[in-house]
Amino acid sequence: MPVELVDTKISPDILDTIGRTFKFRHAPGVAEWLKNALDNYLRLRAADIESRPGMWPVILNLIDGPSRHGPNLAVIDFGGTTYEAIDEFFLLWGSHAAASLGKKVGEVALTGGHGNGGKFYMRQMWKNGARFLTYLDGVATSLVVERRDDGKTGYWEFKDQPRTWREALETALNPSEHLGGAAPVIQFLTNSDPALLADLEEGRRGFTVVVGRRAEQVLSTNDFVRGGKWDRQKLVDAIRDAPQARRPIRELSISVLANGLPVLERLIPESIEDDPEWNQIEVDLPGSVVGSPVDDAGNLRLKKAATPLTGRLKDRNVVTILDAQGNPIATYGVRDLPIPGHSPVMDFLYAELDLDFDGVQDLIQNEREHLVAGPVTNNILEWLSDQIWERVKGLEESQKQTAERKELELAALLNDALNRHAKRFLEELQTQILVDLIDDPTGGGPGPVGGDGTANNGKGTGGDGAGGTKEVPGSEQKARRPRFPQILLSNFDPDPATGGSETKNLTDRHPPLEQDDTDKVHNVWWINTQHVFAQQAMKRGGAKGLAFRSYQLHMFKDVVQREALRYRQRREAELSLDRVENELTEMSNKFLGELPYQLVQELLD
Repeated sequence: MPVELVDTKISPDILDTIGRTFKFRHAPGVAEWLKNALDNYLRLRAADIESRPGMWPVILNLIDGPSRHGPNLAVIDFGGTTYEAIDEFFLLWGSHAAASLGKKVGEVALTGGHGNGGKFYMRQMWKNGARFLTYLDGVATSLVVERRDDGKTGYWEFKDQPRTWREALETALNPSEHLGGAAPVIQFLTNSDPALLADLEEGRRGFTVVVGRRAEQVLSTNDFVRGGKWDRQKLVDAIRDAPQARRPIRELSISVLANGLPVLERLIPESIEDDPEWNQIEVDLPGSVVGSPVDDAGNLRLKKAATPLTGRLKDRNVVTILDAQGNPIATYGVRDLPIPGHSPVMDFLYAELDLDFDGVQDLIQNEREHLVAGPVTNNILEWLSDQIWERVKGLEESQKQTAERKELELAALLNDALNRHAKRFLEELQTQILVDLIDDPTGGGPGPVGGDGTANNGKGTGGDGAGGTKEVPGSEQKARRPRFPQILLSNFDPDPATGGSETKNLTDRHPPLEQDDTDKVHNVWWINTQHVFAQQAMKRGGAKGLAFRSYQLHMFKDVVQREALRYRQRREAELSLDRVENELTEMSNKFLGELPYQLVQELLD
């Protein structure tokens, strides 16, 4: 028994349902029209009809309306199409084949997706609808797309009507509708691209004009619409930042007019100054993440800006997901991703993720804002988040080390001054303590008065004594290391034990003041800059803060006390506890009391 197939029946109400998902603003809506213009040029180029190899001209004309009427807008490309193409493909909602005209032009890297975005923008964001007028080979076709209650898409104004290109352009930009007329556009072409004007005059090319009439002013768009006028700069900036406009801006030469007068020769994306000290990172997306047998299912390119992508640049702090042809199919704010942490570093990042595996098209939604929710999308976003977070942690560590080094460079200045003072202090102390008592062959001074005074002419003279003692600098111990200790900053200063090629890396588990057996050979002490006290002190004002400077001074005082006891012990083998305590107190007070005035000021400032 033969099977009787059932036709698909769809209510026009579905257009309202789908249309609401776009949540249109005028900037991404204009981006959809620019995409359509680029696709038309690409189709004509593939068919060997378009003579120019790229940088195809497009005019964006922002047209103010009378008070309370609402502004208008026109996008003009110079390709043109036919009534048949409009009827068969343009009016077909939701078709993957619409952009490629049923793939009649072969494999072309078009931007088109479901064929919905541009038409929904025409349908929903203009009170008087949007006109689509195209001219090619001496005939013009005009269609108005609008939101209607009768389930219709709009209405034909005329089909394949013979006209001159000037007449067709004047109809598209009807002055009675406050659209400015054709004259300003023709004048602009005369001045900017006379070759294109000649092509139009001689019938070698056509054009398409898409005109929005009376822009809607709603909550999501009132930052661009001000009564009957456009907030032009904000609108142009937003168009420039719209993900869907990225490729058209790159491949088209888009001139911006305001009420027919040129205000921007060519619309180009606002450049982001990248951090010169951080190279772009590229990572391949493993096929296993998306359940694909291929090794590489995509490629992530992660970049870091020199300044935070906040404020007006916040729309650039995103990951743009592209298909194999380089067309944006989704956008995610970096902070909207399921990243397992938070960091100020994330404000500097932006990225592109190319997807190239079977099934990508199934992940693309109408509005191309996010990918279709599901296991594959979740896996992609989790992998993406892990890659970003790994780099964020690396950046944080690098920035931390850079900041620490800058602080330690400041701390080293004070350290050098304290080392000079400690050396002078210990030199004097060593001279006072380390002396030897040796025999003096010249005697110990005058002897007793001799005999009576007459025997010596009344003048007594001293006899030769048995000899005495005098003080000379000590020389009993040969130095096997530097005479005076050097106090260095760990994780910063060169280590004498390595010939100065490396530093001494300590951790928070080492004591505040460290000296191992190798350090003893070189008479070096290390102030542990990683100790918890040092780290907390650094957080309270940095290297110039009172807390860290006090920490440094305390370490120097500790070393001076130890060295003073060592000097004393070389003279006296046994020191009582009372003597040790008195010695520590005396040396500490003396070391602090003899600090140069300038050094005291530096410690206290």
